[in-house]
Amino acid sequence: MVRRRLPSSTYYTPAGESEWSREMFGEQSIAVLSGAYRNPIEMARHVAARCGSLQPFFVMDVAAIERRLEVLRLILPRVRPNYAVACNADPVLARVLSNNLDVNFEVSNSAELELASMYVEPSRSVFCSHLMTRKSIKNAAFAGCRTFVVENEKQLTDVTNASPDAEIILAVCLPYFAGEVPYGCSVEELEEILDMAHLLGANVTGIHLELGVRAILEDYISALHDARSILNTANDKFLSVRHVSLGNLVIPTGPDGTVNEEFITFCDSLNRVISDLFEPHIHFSASIGRFLVTNAFTLCTNVIGKREMDAKFITNDDFDDGIGFVYQTNDGIFGSFGCKQMDINPLCKPLELGDDTEETHQLHFGTILGPTLDRTDVAQRLMKSRQLRIGEWLVWEQMGAFTIPVDSEHSVPPVYYYSGKECWQKLVNKDEQRRSPSPSASDNEDIGSDGEGGYASSCEDSETETILEPVIEEVNEF
Repeated sequence: MVRRRLPSSTYYTPAGESEWSREMFGEQSIAVLSGAYRNPIEMARHVAARCGSLQPFFVMDVAAIERRLEVLRLILPRVRPNYAVACNADPVLARVLSNNLDVNFEVSNSAELELASMYVEPSRSVFCSHLMTRKSIKNAAFAGCRTFVVENEKQLTDVTNASPDAEIILAVCLPYFAGEVPYGCSVEELEEILDMAHLLGANVTGIHLELGVRAILEDYISALHDARSILNTANDKFLSVRHVSLGNLVIPTGPDGTVNEEFITFCDSLNRVISDLFEPHIHFSASIGRFLVTNAFTLCTNVIGKREMDAKFITNDDFDDGIGFVYQTNDGIFGSFGCKQMDINPLCKPLELGDDTEETHQLHFGTILGPTLDRTDVAQRLMKSRQLRIGEWLVWEQMGAFTIPVDSEHSVPPVYYYSGKECWQKLVNKDEQRRSPSPSASDNEDIGSDGEGGYASSCEDSETETILEPVIEEVNEF
């Protein structure tokens, strides 16, 4: 069953803040700040001091999503963004993304498809699952999904039978895949599947190259050269393959998630290879959920338990003298910290509601455990901070990816949404255009798409750094 957050769990009108207002975005309330910009930690302090509860919570900078999309449109003009709903199922996030017509939603099961259908038309959903079955294919086709990613002949046949006109993307697992579970057919199987597609008259329109979370720039460059070869093979078999998906594109950023020189170099290199190898009519896409949402969400948890022990038992180093502490917090691996299973390692620090600072106290090694005390329920294996108190808040930055599931057996912390006034007005205008009865072509361009799978904005390689400079500065402010 799809979990829907209750409106009562969202942001309230902050007491004593006359320059703030409470606005509605769909069913959710958002604090709109007309004064100075507040970063996520400042907002977290404000909520922690006034929420009247010690339960964990998120704060979300709603406009941060739009700012990251602007950067992607400028620096990767030929790569259309896909958003995997599994990355974060927050309803405000889904609504913001739905207002950008150049963003497709990637779903892997019926619950995710149901959530996506609440915000976008089914034609903008891409069904991509490691556990695709005939039943799930039929359900997705019945719901109106028009694009499927398949990895073998059986799935190809099942999709063709369930929806003859559906667009089929063929997943290929390249030899240098750097993930845990391989996805896609092997290069050796590829030609047989293409032959089967030709015999069935299947509408194979693209290929999907999943490289894994540890892929580096050289892997993507090699994948683009392989994609060129695959497209040539498909065209020889009279298949009109005109789309290349780069799967979950892992874009390098700074240690704190900021856009840096490595990011620009990475994207410029991809642009150059795409321009050299592929004609303008070949479309590209990539799932960029981590880049979009990681920095937009900040989590706060509370210390609910504490135990003192020798530091050497925490660090596993006999040369570490003194005492250390094992802390227990009220969210863990079975909740928001399930993101650790996706190669994400959250780091915390005290939220510091008062005048205490790290510089005024002796620092101690520590470990942060989750609420269950299960041996696997470890939020952070090793930290160093002043001694924490029971009841004190911890803040975890960059907690947007794989922390809010579509459905969960465990309670999900509430999200407190906020936005600056100028950014809020832009979001509202785009939301009204998206949901107006008959949006015009010019409205669609403002929403973020040129109507042909590309972007309304673009840039030349030589101008990239100059054009991006003010946008990157704004993105990195938070």
